[in-house]
Amino acid sequence: MVRFFMLRWLVVPLVALLAAAAAFPAAPGVAASPYDGEELEVLRLINVYRQQNGLEPLLLSDTLSVAAERHSEDMARYGFFAHDTYASSYYPVGSEPWDRMAAEGYDYNTYRGENIAVGYDTAAEAFGAWRNSPSHNAAMLDGRYRVVGIGRVYDPGSAYGWYWTTDFGAVVDPSAHEPGEPPAGPEEKQEPQARPRDRAGIENGGMGSQEVWRQRAKDGARLILRAGYARLGEYDGGRDELAQRLRYQKGDRLSFRLRVIPRDGLPDGDRLTVRLTDGKGRRLALLGRYAPSSVAPGRWVPQSLRLPDRLAGENLYLSFHAVTDDGGLTAFHLDGVRLRPAP
Repeated sequence: MVRFFMLRWLVVPLVALLAAAAAFPAAPGVAASPYDGEELEVLRLINVYRQQNGLEPLLLSDTLSVAAERHSEDMARYGFFAHDTYASSYYPVGSEPWDRMAAEGYDYNTYRGENIAVGYDTAAEAFGAWRNSPSHNAAMLDGRYRVVGIGRVYDPGSAYGWYWTTDFGAVVDPSAHEPGEPPAGPEEKQEPQARPRDRAGIENGGMGSQEVWRQRAKDGARLILRAGYARLGEYDGGRDELAQRLRYQKGDRLSFRLRVIPRDGLPDGDRLTVRLTDGKGRRLALLGRYAPSSVAPGRWVPQSLRLPDRLAGENLYLSFHAVTDDGGLTAFHLDGVRLRPAP
C-alpha cells in the first residue's frame, strides 16, 4: 500500500516526490559508498522502464548518490520523512534537495528532482510504489534526466526501517558511470581526439557519436543519445535543432527513420520540420513537417524526401528543427539519416 508523506505518522511504506530546476554554488562531495545489490537493482528497473518508454537509460552518479545516501541516513537517524532537511549530520536544517546535491558538488543550473520512500525492503517494492504514483512515475520517465544517485539505508531502531532516496539530474557529471564501471572523470582531463570533418555529404547519420552534427537545445541537453539515435523535444517550450552541412546533386533524396512519442495525448503545437538553410540559419526550403499525429506513434517509420533541384550543388545546411509547446510533451527520435543518389 502506498501513502504520501502527509500521512508520515503511520508506520506503513510511504513515498514522496519533489522536482524543480535550481542551482546553488557549493564545495564538491566525496565518492559514494559501495552500492548494494538492491540499489543496483532499482537502477536496472528504472532503466528498463525508461527504455520501454523510448527513453535513454540513466547513468549512476556517485556525487548524487552521496546526497541521496546522506538524506536517507538523516531521515532514519532523526525520525522524519520529507524532502526538506529537518535535522542532519551533514547539512543545514531546512536544506532542500538541490541544496544537498550542490553541497556534494552537483551544482549545475539544470533540472533536478528527488523521489523518496520508506518501509520498503526490496528494489522491486520501492520501484513499484513509485511507478504506481503518477508524480513519482513522471520523475522516473522524465526525458530530461541523464543521471541518478541512489541511497538505501537500514536503521533497525528507526520508525520505518528502510529509507530510500533517488536524486535525478539533467547534466552528466564527472562522477557518472555505468554500473560496474569507474567514473569517466572530468572531461578536461581526457585525451583530445581528432574531430571528423563535416563534408559535403551526410556523416554520422547513424548517430553513433556526438561528432559532425551541430546540436542546439534550449535546455542545454545533448540531442544525440548514447543509445544511438537523436532525441528532439520532450520538454516544455522546447527549441531543438540538429544540423550539418550538405551539398547534393539533382535527383538526390534524403532518407531517415523517425519515431514520434506523444505523451499526454496529441499536442497540436508540437512539430518537427526538416529544412535546408544557409550559413546564417535562414530557411531556403522546407522539406517536411511532422506533428505528433503524422506517423504511427512509438514506431520507427522510414521517411524519404525529395531534395529540390534548384538548390543542387549549393553549399547548404540540413536542419532538423523541433518546437514543443507547454502542453503535452512530444519526443521526436531520428536515426539512419542518409543521402540517396538519383538512380
